[in-house]
This record gives sequence, C-alpha cells and structure tokens, in this order.
Amino acid sequence: MLKIKCSLLTETVTKPKGGVTMNNKIKLQLNKVPELIRDLSKENMNLKNLCLSLGVLLFLSVIANVFLSQKNTQIVALDAFGSIAKVETKVTDLQVESAVKEYLNYRYGWDYKNIESELDKAKMFVHPSLVNSFSKSMISTIKYVKDQKVTQRVYTKSVEIDLKKKTVKLVADRITDFDGLKAVTDLKLVLNFEIDTRSVVNPWGVFVTKESEEMSK
Repeated sequence: MLKIKCSLLTETVTKPKGGVTMNNKIKLQLNKVPELIRDLSKENMNLKNLCLSLGVLLFLSVIANVFLSQKNTQIVALDAFGSIAKVETKVTDLQVESAVKEYLNYRYGWDYKNIESELDKAKMFVHPSLVNSFSKSMISTIKYVKDQKVTQRVYTKSVEIDLKKKTVKLVADRITDFDGLKAVTDLKLVLNFEIDTRSVVNPWGVFVTKESEEMSK
C-alpha cells in the first residue's frame, strides 16, 4: 500500500505597517505521487526481467548438465610434466591382470543384499555385445542367493595370461557362507577377452567375451 504524506500549513498572518492584512495560505503538499508510481512500476518490471533471466539461465544449466552426464567421459593421461602423454594402445599382461581381478571381485564377491549392484559393476567388464546374455544368465543366481541368503568372497591365488590367445587362467579361493555354514573351495576359471574402448569404470579396456569354470576335483 502506498502511503501519501500530506502536510497542511495552517494560517499565516502578516501585519505590515500601515494596516492589517490577513493572508490565509493553505498549502497541500503531495510527494510527487505519479513519479513514485512510475519508479515503482519500473523497479517491478526490472525485477520481473531479472527473475525471467535467472529462470532461463537455470533451465539452460539443467539442460547442459543432462547433456554432459550422458556423454562418455574422456580419459586424458598426463606425463610427469603435466603434458598430455602418448597413450599406448598395446595392453600389457599387468593391465589384463588388474582388469580380470576387478571383474572377479564384482562377479563373485557379493552377499544377498548387494548382489545385483555388484553384478551391474561386473557388466562393465563384459563385452557390450554380450551384456544382455550375461544379465539373463545371472537371473537364477540372483534368485538363489537372495532366497538362501548367501554371502561369497574370492581371493585370487594365481593368474596366467596369454596375450596371443587372449585367454586368462585364474585360480582363487572361494569362501561361501549360507545357512550358518561356511565352505572354502577352489574357483578355477578360463576367461577369453578382447580389447575395446576404455572408460572410467574400465580404464584398461579389457572385456570378457567368454567364461568357463573348471569343476574342482
């Protein structure tokens, strides 16, 4: 609400020499109401324009974040001097071993509460063309683990890598807990792999194309 301030000057009586003259002066002073209204309207319009501009910037920021989140993150290797290093396309046996161990921990290390999330991480090391088949093959495993409340851990003992044949022979201790019982068995795997696009989750670019388990005798 706009308050208008008025000041009323009461009678002013002057008595000049030679006679008495009464000059009643009543002055009503208003504080430039039209100018104030114009100023307030202008400020309101500026505020509206500012809010509209901020809304547009926020919308563009959200769109940009969504777009960037959907793009694949590019990994840039730096040398000791901070310059972009030349990334070798050739994968070493140590890189393959690191990738395989990472896959092994996700693929076989879980409990009945987190098995789905761990297997989702293992998918990052499965060749993209085989992810759907991998997911389908894990359905029965997930159901069994949840129903029986199974917990499993693995500890790698040996890894043999053949870069020419692109195979990995792996032996690990598999410790399984369920129904109050604990079992320790050997996990023997033969993995075939391919080299493909690297990512944040799989910086080695090593992807499993086939997995077979040798039954312990």
